[in-house]
Amino acid sequence: ARHAPRRALGADAMTMPPLWDWKRAATLTFLALPLGLRAERSYRAMPRLPHDARAAALPSLSIIVPARNEARNLPGLLSSLRDLCYPGNVEVIVVDDGSTDDTACTAERFGARVLRLDGPPPGWLGKPHACHRGAEIARGEWLLFTDADMAHAVDGPRLAVSHALEQRLDALSLFVHQEYRSGLERLALSVAFAGLFAGRRPDNYVLNGQYILIRRAVYHESGGFGGVRGEALEDLALGNLLHRRGYRTAVLMADHAATVHMYDDFRHVWNGMTRLGAGSLQWSGLSSLVTALFISAVMSPLIVLTGVAAGQLRLRWLPVTWLAAALGMFTWAQRAGSAVDALLAPIGALLVQGAAVWGLVRRVLRLGVPWKGRRV
Repeated sequence: ARHAPRRALGADAMTMPPLWDWKRAATLTFLALPLGLRAERSYRAMPRLPHDARAAALPSLSIIVPARNEARNLPGLLSSLRDLCYPGNVEVIVVDDGSTDDTACTAERFGARVLRLDGPPPGWLGKPHACHRGAEIARGEWLLFTDADMAHAVDGPRLAVSHALEQRLDALSLFVHQEYRSGLERLALSVAFAGLFAGRRPDNYVLNGQYILIRRAVYHESGGFGGVRGEALEDLALGNLLHRRGYRTAVLMADHAATVHMYDDFRHVWNGMTRLGAGSLQWSGLSSLVTALFISAVMSPLIVLTGVAAGQLRLRWLPVTWLAAALGMFTWAQRAGSAVDALLAPIGALLVQGAAVWGLVRRVLRLGVPWKGRRV
């Protein structure tokens, strides 16, 4: 009689289970739906800056702009600041943080007060040092730290200072309108912002470094950026510092107060996401983990695609998972300017998550992250 061929000894033990089966992939993908809903609810629940202000006169204001190689961006910012409608004294201070271009000359041409620095001293990073030095020479009762890639509405600072006074706040930070000039930037940032709001708690005290308004007295009492001098994400660290010391702070949505364009090309997008990934876990804790989970869920159709290509998953599940991720991102893609981008959200999520993981690796290896020609 013929016998069936014997299996090699230990063959069953050596057979490796597939890395991804349908159950694992589906579980991860469909988290995009509830977490996407959580992000949208968090966004809608966030307080808004009022569109009107009651005060006829307001305290003096110093607008401080840390700038390193920002000659190209400064004209847009400084033109908007020159046209402000603010019922009080305003001074604009541009802190040239060791630029190698015409940053200082450009700022002077627009009438700004310019402070030239050679770079940060030991123990300091560039941006907190530039902000702190600007605060030291500021004369205003309120300080507004803002970035060079911003453009302010004529009544933006008026609305912000008026609201801070009415609510008796010590500091106020705004999320402003994001301007996108490329599809890649739009894909990456829409996923990043959706993830931010998916993980955000109602009592979150994280500030947005693009727009931080603070009483000058409170700034100096708290230590300000001097208290977070070595932090790559100085805005998150400053929010944490003010919270720990008991100051009243608020973070609001204010699309009507200013516009920002963050990144010019793929390299800047990658470095920006790498910087956020390297430092956000330290200051956001569980919120950052929820953010990472949401972005992973949006990215998961690409994982399903690899499973299909490897013969581990059936093709019919690919459109189902892709649709789930697209639905989780639909309102964010629509808000960014193109609802069709929701279908491409897994690609944006791959970029954001890849850069964030790379940032964490560089942080663990103490390699630093390239930013503005330095390592932070």
